Amino acid sequence: MPSFIQHIGSTQRPLLWLDDAQYCAALLAGGHAPWLDATAFVAWRRKSHSLLKADVVTLPVAPVCAAWLDGEPSLRAAMAGRSRVNFPLKTLLASAPLRQHLAALLSGLRSSFPALPLALVCPSPRAWVATAYQWAFGLGGPVEVGEDEVDAATVCCADFLREFAALGIDNLLLEESLHHEPQDAGELEWYRAVFNVAGHYRWDMGLLLPGARFTGDLGTAAARTDTPGIAFVFAPGPVAAPCVGRILDADFWHGAAPESLPEAPFHFAQIPLGVPPELVLDRLALWRAA
Repeated sequence: MPSFIQHIGSTQRPLLWLDDAQYCAALLAGGHAPWLDATAFVAWRRKSHSLLKADVVTLPVAPVCAAWLDGEPSLRAAMAGRSRVNFPLKTLLASAPLRQHLAALLSGLRSSFPALPLALVCPSPRAWVATAYQWAFGLGGPVEVGEDEVDAATVCCADFLREFAALGIDNLLLEESLHHEPQDAGELEWYRAVFNVAGHYRWDMGLLLPGARFTGDLGTAAARTDTPGIAFVFAPGPVAAPCVGRILDADFWHGAAPESLPEAPFHFAQIPLGVPPELVLDRLALWRAA
């Protein structure tokens, strides 16, 4: 199965990684993505792909977990059983029914899109600690997450990811948040257990950096074949890394000139809600022709 990195090296045009779940839920699923029904989910993603033709098939784990908790209040209550910062995430990721459901979604995507890279998209361990804590306790403000909390979360995440080893995943993308984006490559080393899992299963490891806090250099560490690490990065601006894709600004979907797009071998784009379908298709056609 070709990985995303292999696709980048074998094509003459930039590739597009779309975050289209919210948009396609509004357009094709009455505003409610079928995260909890594997058959309906795969049918919805097939319809979405036939419309938008993204270059990567993705399963975003966070919205699946959020929907799962809405339907499983007992799990949410268990996550709130202790006030330790890491306890909600540890409890969530240990849920066997949730793991089985995610495996069913991945299996359906792999069977339906055998020729495209399949990516599992997860919050980074750092971001996921805070998200799970807020799911459990409903706090509005950001949670303080330090090295100790991230170390513990990374071990839980690594164990969770091993569940999906045999399901044909090609890429693992860790999504950082604006509140919890790491500052340098040293802080990314806190994720070492996750990097090792990705390296062991030969998944291309990616990192989504939505802000401008990260100022590290990933080039040297990523080039070492004996130390699994970040293979590609998505960022809104330049980052010192061997393979960098640029995040498209929302203005693109509202009429920004395609020639204003930053040069990059691939782009990441979230389609904003409310953009008319004909405009989305027009912008995608312009992007592909640029």
